[in-house]
Amino acid sequence: MKRVEVLVPNKVLGDNVNSVQMPTLSDNAPEEQMGDQAPSFYNTRPDPVLGPALKLGAGVGTLGLLTGAAAGIIRSAPPGLYAATTGIQWFVLSSSFWGSRQFALNSLAKGTDTSPSRDNLIATSSAGAFSGATAGLLRGSKNIIPGAVVFSLLGLGGAALQNKLKSREKSESWFQKVIDGKWSPITRITNEDWERILEEKLLRVETEIAVLDDSIEELRKNEKQT
Repeated sequence: MKRVEVLVPNKVLGDNVNSVQMPTLSDNAPEEQMGDQAPSFYNTRPDPVLGPALKLGAGVGTLGLLTGAAAGIIRSAPPGLYAATTGIQWFVLSSSFWGSRQFALNSLAKGTDTSPSRDNLIATSSAGAFSGATAGLLRGSKNIIPGAVVFSLLGLGGAALQNKLKSREKSESWFQKVIDGKWSPITRITNEDWERILEEKLLRVETEIAVLDDSIEELRKNEKQT
């Protein structure tokens, strides 16, 4: 029985392959489906709140115990009472601030219009107000509003300073701008330029070594002839 080989053109294979309906996405599919899909932050896991806040509060509270005990000894007061009072206040202040700030950041991250700098200002100032009010409550109800205002302003100032420092890290420094200026007498050398300079120096050294080898060989020939 003879075996028959049939050459099938690529056009026929292409038509057969294309005849199978496969799910395709148009170029505008991501934009068209954005309304039906959840935002990208939806799949990200928010940062934990309670655990880190308690850990930070425990550390700061321990430091408050030591500080309160030292203050009690210096003032000739009961060190145990001073240590307990300072430790509790520092624990409440630090844990409430960190927990409320992280909770606010997680809540703000769920919005569609997010800005890290703005979210940092809002979260830190609101956390400062909450922690200040909580710490003021321990000293009496009349200290709630002053504590909230003072710590809110402190948090706002700290967040603004943090945003400024981060922006400076991302932007080019003033010194680098001066060096890269048109009329600057100094030229900044990149890694590629430095590598090229080293290769040129290495080639020059190899050339000098080759010339010395030739001179030595010529001297040896002259010695043999004499």
